[in-house]
Amino acid sequence: MKSRFMAILLVFVFVVGMISTVSAQTMDPCLGLSSGDCAILQAADANAAELTSFTLGFKFNLNVGGLSTLAGMMGAGDEGAPSSLAISANASNSPFVMVPGAAEPTAGIALAMDVNGSISGLGEGVDSSGSVSFVIADGNFYLKNPETGAWEGFSLKEAVDSGMLAEAGLPFDPEAMLEGDMSAMGAATDPAAMLAEAGLSPDDVSALMNVQGFLGQQRVADANLHGQTMAAFESTVDIAALLAAPEFQNILMKAAQAAGDDPNAAQIAQMGMILPMLVQQANVKMTRWIGVNDQFPHRLVLEVNALVDIGAMMGGTGGDAPAMEPITLNLVLDVEMDQHNATAAPSAPAGAVMKSLEELQGMGQ
Repeated sequence: MKSRFMAILLVFVFVVGMISTVSAQTMDPCLGLSSGDCAILQAADANAAELTSFTLGFKFNLNVGGLSTLAGMMGAGDEGAPSSLAISANASNSPFVMVPGAAEPTAGIALAMDVNGSISGLGEGVDSSGSVSFVIADGNFYLKNPETGAWEGFSLKEAVDSGMLAEAGLPFDPEAMLEGDMSAMGAATDPAAMLAEAGLSPDDVSALMNVQGFLGQQRVADANLHGQTMAAFESTVDIAALLAAPEFQNILMKAAQAAGDDPNAAQIAQMGMILPMLVQQANVKMTRWIGVNDQFPHRLVLEVNALVDIGAMMGGTGGDAPAMEPITLNLVLDVEMDQHNATAAPSAPAGAVMKSLEELQGMGQ
Protein backbone atom coordinates (compact mmCIF):
# COMPACT_ATOMS: atom_id res chain seq x y z
CA MET A 1 0.00 0.00 0.00
CA LYS A 2 2.79 2.39 0.95
CA SER A 3 4.71 1.71 -2.25
CA ARG A 4 1.60 2.27 -4.33
CA PHE A 5 0.85 5.51 -2.54
CA MET A 6 4.42 6.67 -3.09
CA ALA A 7 4.21 5.84 -6.79
CA ILE A 8 1.12 8.00 -7.18
CA LEU A 9 2.67 10.78 -5.11
CA LEU A 10 5.78 10.73 -7.31
CA VAL A 11 3.56 11.16 -10.38
CA PHE A 12 2.18 14.33 -8.80
CA VAL A 13 5.66 15.57 -7.94
CA PHE A 14 6.66 15.10 -11.58
CA VAL A 15 3.57 16.83 -12.98
CA VAL A 16 3.81 19.78 -10.58
CA GLY A 17 7.55 20.15 -11.11
CA MET A 18 7.18 19.91 -14.87
CA ILE A 19 4.44 22.54 -14.98
CA SER A 20 6.40 24.89 -12.70
CA THR A 21 9.53 24.47 -14.85
CA VAL A 22 7.67 25.06 -18.10
CA SER A 23 5.79 28.01 -16.59
CA ALA A 24 9.07 29.62 -15.52
CA GLN A 25 10.51 29.17 -19.02
CA THR A 26 7.42 30.60 -20.71
CA MET A 27 6.69 33.30 -18.12
CA ASP A 28 6.50 36.82 -19.47
CA PRO A 29 9.75 38.45 -18.26
CA CYS A 30 7.89 41.75 -17.95
CA LEU A 31 4.98 40.32 -15.94
CA GLY A 32 3.70 43.00 -13.57
CA LEU A 33 6.49 45.47 -14.39
CA SER A 34 6.52 48.88 -16.01
CA SER A 35 8.29 49.24 -19.34
CA GLY A 36 11.19 51.02 -17.61
CA ASP A 37 11.63 48.27 -15.03
CA CYS A 38 11.37 45.60 -17.69
CA ALA A 39 14.10 47.33 -19.67
CA ILE A 40 16.43 47.04 -16.64
CA LEU A 41 15.82 43.28 -16.43
CA GLN A 42 16.30 42.80 -20.15
CA ALA A 43 19.57 44.76 -20.11
CA ALA A 44 20.82 42.70 -17.15
CA ASP A 45 19.98 39.45 -18.95
CA ALA A 46 21.81 40.62 -22.06
CA ASN A 47 24.86 41.69 -20.06
CA ALA A 48 24.91 38.43 -18.11
CA ALA A 49 25.05 36.52 -21.40
CA GLU A 50 28.27 38.37 -22.25
CA LEU A 51 30.03 37.74 -18.94
CA THR A 52 33.49 36.20 -19.11
CA SER A 53 34.49 36.51 -15.45
CA PHE A 54 33.33 37.54 -11.99
CA THR A 55 33.88 36.80 -8.31
CA LEU A 56 31.32 34.56 -6.69
CA GLY A 57 30.09 34.05 -3.15
CA PHE A 58 27.14 32.13 -1.78
CA LYS A 59 25.29 31.08 1.35
CA PHE A 60 23.15 27.95 1.32
CA ASN A 61 20.78 26.73 4.02
CA LEU A 62 18.41 23.77 3.90
CA ASN A 63 16.11 22.73 6.73
CA VAL A 64 13.81 19.73 6.46
CA GLY A 65 11.33 18.64 9.14
CA GLY A 66 9.06 15.63 9.42
CA LEU A 67 11.73 13.13 8.45
CA SER A 68 10.11 10.42 10.58
CA THR A 69 7.02 10.74 8.40
CA LEU A 70 9.15 10.39 5.27
CA ALA A 71 10.85 7.32 6.72
CA GLY A 72 7.47 5.69 7.33
CA MET A 73 6.26 6.48 3.82
CA MET A 74 9.37 4.92 2.32
CA GLY A 75 8.69 1.72 4.21
CA ALA A 76 11.46 2.20 6.73
CA GLY A 77 10.90 2.02 10.45
CA ASP A 78 10.77 5.41 12.12
CA GLU A 79 12.64 4.21 15.19
CA GLY A 80 15.76 6.28 15.48
CA ALA A 81 14.84 8.36 12.45
CA PRO A 82 15.79 12.03 12.88
CA SER A 83 12.94 14.48 13.10
CA SER A 84 14.77 17.21 11.19
CA LEU A 85 17.83 17.88 9.10
CA ALA A 86 19.83 21.07 8.61
CA ILE A 87 22.51 21.60 5.97
CA SER A 88 24.47 24.81 5.46
CA ALA A 89 27.36 25.87 3.24
CA ASN A 90 29.03 29.12 2.30
CA ALA A 91 31.87 30.50 0.21
CA SER A 92 33.10 33.99 -0.68
CA ASN A 93 35.38 35.87 -3.10
CA SER A 94 35.69 32.92 -5.45
CA PRO A 95 37.03 33.76 -8.92
CA PHE A 96 35.08 32.30 -11.84
CA VAL A 97 36.43 32.77 -15.36
CA MET A 98 35.04 31.52 -18.66
CA VAL A 99 37.32 31.00 -21.65
CA PRO A 100 35.31 31.53 -24.86
CA GLY A 101 36.49 29.44 -27.79
CA ALA A 102 38.80 27.22 -25.73
CA ALA A 103 40.28 24.52 -27.95
CA GLU A 104 39.45 21.92 -25.31
CA PRO A 105 35.95 22.25 -23.78
CA THR A 106 37.13 21.03 -20.37
CA ALA A 107 39.49 24.02 -20.25
CA GLY A 108 36.63 26.44 -20.87
CA ILE A 109 36.19 27.43 -17.22
CA ALA A 110 38.45 28.24 -14.28
CA LEU A 111 37.21 28.39 -10.69
CA ALA A 112 38.69 28.43 -7.20
CA MET A 113 36.52 28.01 -4.12
CA ASP A 114 36.79 27.37 -0.38
CA VAL A 115 33.48 25.99 0.92
CA ASN A 116 32.61 25.76 4.60
CA GLY A 117 29.66 23.60 5.54
CA SER A 118 27.86 21.64 8.21
CA ILE A 119 25.14 19.03 8.59
CA SER A 120 23.11 18.47 11.74
CA GLY A 121 20.07 16.53 12.86
CA LEU A 122 21.33 13.06 11.95
CA GLY A 123 22.64 12.32 15.41
CA GLU A 124 25.86 12.01 17.34
CA GLY A 125 28.71 10.63 15.26
CA VAL A 126 26.99 11.60 12.00
CA ASP A 127 26.60 15.36 12.34
CA SER A 128 29.69 17.11 11.06
CA SER A 129 31.21 20.35 9.85
CA GLY A 130 34.28 21.22 7.84
CA SER A 131 35.62 22.81 4.70
CA VAL A 132 36.48 21.80 1.15
CA SER A 133 38.86 23.62 -1.17
CA PHE A 134 39.06 22.97 -4.89
CA VAL A 135 40.40 24.59 -8.03
CA ILE A 136 39.52 24.09 -11.68
CA ALA A 137 42.28 25.38 -13.96
CA ASP A 138 43.75 24.48 -17.35
CA GLY A 139 41.31 21.62 -17.78
CA ASN A 140 42.24 19.97 -14.48
CA PHE A 141 40.36 19.53 -11.22
CA TYR A 142 42.36 19.97 -7.99
CA LEU A 143 41.17 19.06 -4.50
CA LYS A 144 42.89 19.89 -1.22
CA ASN A 145 43.21 17.02 1.23
CA PRO A 146 41.65 18.44 4.45
CA GLU A 147 43.86 16.24 6.64
CA THR A 148 47.27 16.72 5.03
CA GLY A 149 46.78 20.02 3.20
CA ALA A 150 48.25 18.47 0.04
CA TRP A 151 46.69 19.21 -3.35
CA GLU A 152 45.84 16.41 -5.77
CA GLY A 153 44.41 16.74 -9.26
CA PHE A 154 43.16 14.87 -12.27
CA SER A 155 42.44 15.69 -15.90
CA LEU A 156 38.81 16.58 -16.64
CA LYS A 157 39.27 15.53 -20.26
CA GLU A 158 40.51 12.13 -19.15
CA ALA A 159 37.49 11.77 -16.88
CA VAL A 160 35.10 12.67 -19.71
CA ASP A 161 36.84 10.50 -22.32
CA SER A 162 36.97 7.52 -19.97
CA GLY A 163 33.20 7.48 -19.59
CA MET A 164 33.58 7.71 -15.82
CA LEU A 165 31.03 10.50 -15.56
CA ALA A 166 28.53 8.62 -17.68
CA GLU A 167 29.03 5.53 -15.53
CA ALA A 168 28.18 7.64 -12.50
CA GLY A 169 24.60 7.75 -13.81
CA LEU A 170 24.46 11.23 -15.34
CA PRO A 171 21.35 11.45 -17.58
CA PHE A 172 23.20 13.43 -20.28
CA ASP A 173 26.39 13.45 -22.33
CA PRO A 174 28.92 15.52 -20.29
CA GLU A 175 31.21 16.07 -23.28
CA ALA A 176 28.34 17.51 -25.33
CA MET A 177 27.42 19.76 -22.40
CA LEU A 178 30.98 21.07 -22.16
CA GLU A 179 30.85 21.89 -25.85
CA GLY A 180 27.73 23.98 -25.26
CA ASP A 181 25.21 21.51 -26.70
CA MET A 182 22.31 21.90 -24.26
CA SER A 183 20.25 19.38 -26.25
CA ALA A 184 22.36 16.80 -24.45
CA MET A 185 20.04 17.35 -21.51
CA GLY A 186 17.22 15.82 -23.55
CA ALA A 187 13.62 16.69 -22.75
CA ALA A 188 14.70 18.70 -19.69
CA THR A 189 15.53 21.65 -21.95
CA ASP A 190 12.54 21.16 -24.27
CA PRO A 191 9.30 22.26 -22.58
CA ALA A 192 7.16 20.97 -25.46
CA ALA A 193 8.73 17.51 -25.15
CA MET A 194 8.17 17.49 -21.40
CA LEU A 195 4.52 18.34 -21.88
CA ALA A 196 3.98 15.84 -24.68
CA GLU A 197 5.27 13.03 -22.47
CA ALA A 198 2.42 13.81 -20.06
CA GLY A 199 -0.22 14.22 -22.76
CA LEU A 200 -0.28 18.01 -22.48
CA SER A 201 0.34 20.98 -24.78
CA PRO A 202 1.64 24.55 -24.42
CA ASP A 203 -1.98 25.71 -24.42
CA ASP A 204 -2.56 23.81 -21.20
CA VAL A 205 0.30 25.69 -19.57
CA SER A 206 -0.95 29.00 -20.96
CA ALA A 207 -4.26 28.42 -19.19
CA LEU A 208 -2.41 28.36 -15.88
CA MET A 209 -0.63 31.66 -16.32
CA ASN A 210 -3.66 33.67 -15.22
CA VAL A 211 -4.45 31.55 -12.16
CA GLN A 212 -4.85 34.07 -9.37
CA GLY A 213 -1.79 34.09 -7.13
CA PHE A 214 0.23 31.50 -9.07
CA LEU A 215 2.82 33.78 -10.69
CA GLY A 216 3.87 37.22 -9.58
CA GLN A 217 6.60 39.78 -10.16
CA GLN A 218 7.26 43.22 -8.76
CA ARG A 219 9.99 45.77 -8.17
CA VAL A 220 10.84 46.08 -4.48
CA ALA A 221 12.94 48.54 -2.47
CA ASP A 222 16.32 49.55 -3.92
CA ALA A 223 19.46 48.71 -1.97
CA ASN A 224 23.12 49.70 -1.86
CA LEU A 225 25.60 46.95 -2.73
CA HIS A 226 29.15 46.87 -4.12
CA GLY A 227 29.35 50.65 -4.19
CA GLN A 228 26.24 51.40 -6.21
CA THR A 229 22.46 51.50 -6.04
CA MET A 230 20.71 48.25 -6.90
CA ALA A 231 17.28 47.90 -8.48
CA ALA A 232 15.61 44.87 -6.88
CA PHE A 233 13.01 42.62 -8.47
CA GLU A 234 11.01 39.85 -6.80
CA SER A 235 9.46 36.95 -8.71
CA THR A 236 7.16 34.44 -7.01
CA VAL A 237 5.60 31.08 -7.83
CA ASP A 238 2.89 29.78 -5.48
CA ILE A 239 2.30 26.11 -6.26
CA ALA A 240 -0.33 25.76 -3.52
CA ALA A 241 -2.48 28.35 -5.30
CA LEU A 242 -2.04 26.45 -8.54
CA LEU A 243 -3.11 23.12 -7.04
CA ALA A 244 -6.40 24.60 -5.87
CA ALA A 245 -7.26 26.01 -9.31
CA PRO A 246 -9.79 24.26 -11.62
CA GLU A 247 -7.36 24.75 -14.52
CA PHE A 248 -4.93 22.44 -12.76
CA GLN A 249 -7.61 19.83 -12.13
CA ASN A 250 -8.27 19.79 -15.88
CA ILE A 251 -4.60 19.15 -16.57
CA LEU A 252 -4.57 16.25 -14.12
CA MET A 253 -7.50 14.69 -15.96
CA LYS A 254 -5.54 14.88 -19.21
CA ALA A 255 -2.45 13.42 -17.56
CA ALA A 256 -4.55 10.54 -16.23
CA GLN A 257 -5.96 9.87 -19.69
CA ALA A 258 -2.47 9.93 -21.19
CA ALA A 259 -1.36 7.32 -18.66
CA GLY A 260 -3.67 4.84 -20.41
CA ASP A 261 -3.51 1.39 -18.86
CA ASP A 262 -1.32 2.43 -15.97
CA PRO A 263 -3.01 1.02 -12.84
CA ASN A 264 -2.40 4.32 -11.04
CA ALA A 265 -4.01 6.44 -13.77
CA ALA A 266 -7.50 6.51 -12.30
CA GLN A 267 -6.19 7.63 -8.92
CA ILE A 268 -4.27 10.57 -10.38
CA ALA A 269 -7.46 12.57 -10.98
CA GLN A 270 -8.96 11.42 -7.67
CA MET A 271 -5.96 12.59 -5.69
CA GLY A 272 -6.15 15.94 -7.42
CA MET A 273 -9.24 16.71 -5.36
CA ILE A 274 -7.31 16.49 -2.09
CA LEU A 275 -3.99 17.99 -3.20
CA PRO A 276 -4.82 21.42 -1.73
CA MET A 277 -5.25 19.67 1.64
CA LEU A 278 -1.99 17.76 1.21
CA VAL A 279 0.20 20.64 0.01
CA GLN A 280 -0.64 23.43 2.41
CA GLN A 281 2.36 25.54 1.43
CA ALA A 282 4.63 25.40 -1.61
CA ASN A 283 6.15 28.60 -2.89
CA VAL A 284 9.28 29.82 -4.59
CA LYS A 285 10.60 33.38 -4.36
CA MET A 286 13.52 34.73 -6.32
CA THR A 287 14.87 38.23 -5.72
CA ARG A 288 17.44 39.80 -8.03
CA TRP A 289 19.53 42.92 -7.44
CA ILE A 290 20.79 44.70 -10.56
CA GLY A 291 23.30 47.54 -10.63
CA VAL A 292 21.69 50.79 -11.77
CA ASN A 293 25.03 51.98 -13.16
CA ASP A 294 26.56 48.85 -14.74
CA GLN A 295 23.29 46.90 -15.30
CA PHE A 296 24.89 43.64 -14.20
CA PRO A 297 23.24 41.19 -11.80
CA HIS A 298 24.98 41.45 -8.42
CA ARG A 299 22.88 39.31 -6.10
CA LEU A 300 20.25 36.59 -6.35
CA VAL A 301 18.34 35.05 -3.45
CA LEU A 302 16.25 31.94 -4.08
CA GLU A 303 13.92 30.79 -1.31
CA VAL A 304 11.74 27.67 -1.37
CA ASN A 305 9.18 26.85 1.32
CA ALA A 306 6.89 23.84 1.53
CA LEU A 307 4.59 22.17 4.05
CA VAL A 308 3.10 18.80 3.15
CA ASP A 309 0.56 17.32 5.58
CA ILE A 310 0.20 13.62 4.76
CA GLY A 311 -1.99 13.01 7.81
CA ALA A 312 -4.53 15.66 6.76
CA MET A 313 -4.69 14.22 3.24
CA MET A 314 -5.19 10.64 4.42
CA GLY A 315 -7.83 11.78 6.88
CA GLY A 316 -9.60 13.57 4.05
CA THR A 317 -10.03 10.26 2.21
CA GLY A 318 -12.14 8.92 5.06
CA GLY A 319 -9.52 6.48 6.34
CA ASP A 320 -8.31 5.98 9.88
CA ALA A 321 -5.18 8.09 9.50
CA PRO A 322 -2.46 7.84 12.14
CA ALA A 323 -0.94 11.01 13.57
CA MET A 324 1.83 12.21 11.25
CA GLU A 325 4.18 15.11 11.62
CA PRO A 326 3.92 17.48 8.63
CA ILE A 327 6.88 17.47 6.26
CA THR A 328 8.42 20.93 6.03
CA LEU A 329 11.16 22.33 3.85
CA ASN A 330 12.94 25.66 3.77
CA LEU A 331 15.76 26.28 1.30
CA VAL A 332 17.62 29.57 0.90
CA LEU A 333 20.38 30.16 -1.65
CA ASP A 334 21.97 33.60 -1.55
CA VAL A 335 24.48 34.31 -4.35
CA GLU A 336 26.57 37.46 -4.85
CA MET A 337 28.58 38.43 -7.94
CA ASP A 338 31.14 41.22 -8.30
CA GLN A 339 34.13 42.30 -10.39
CA HIS A 340 32.26 41.53 -13.60
CA ASN A 341 34.63 40.95 -16.54
CA ALA A 342 37.56 42.06 -14.35
CA THR A 343 38.55 38.86 -12.54
CA ALA A 344 41.83 37.06 -13.14
CA ALA A 345 41.72 33.32 -13.73
CA PRO A 346 42.95 31.11 -10.88
CA SER A 347 45.99 28.94 -11.52
CA ALA A 348 46.89 25.41 -10.51
CA PRO A 349 47.84 25.11 -6.80
CA ALA A 350 51.59 25.06 -6.19
CA GLY A 351 52.93 21.58 -5.56
CA ALA A 352 49.77 19.82 -6.73
CA VAL A 353 50.28 16.14 -7.55
CA MET A 354 48.42 14.84 -10.58
CA LYS A 355 46.68 11.49 -10.24
CA SER A 356 45.52 9.12 -12.96
CA LEU A 357 41.95 7.87 -12.95
CA GLU A 358 43.23 4.39 -12.11
CA GLU A 359 44.91 5.75 -8.98
CA LEU A 360 41.82 7.69 -7.94
CA GLN A 361 39.54 4.68 -8.45
CA GLY A 362 41.97 2.51 -6.49
CA MET A 363 41.87 4.96 -3.59
CA GLY A 364 38.10 4.68 -3.46
CA GLN A 365 38.08 0.89 -3.15
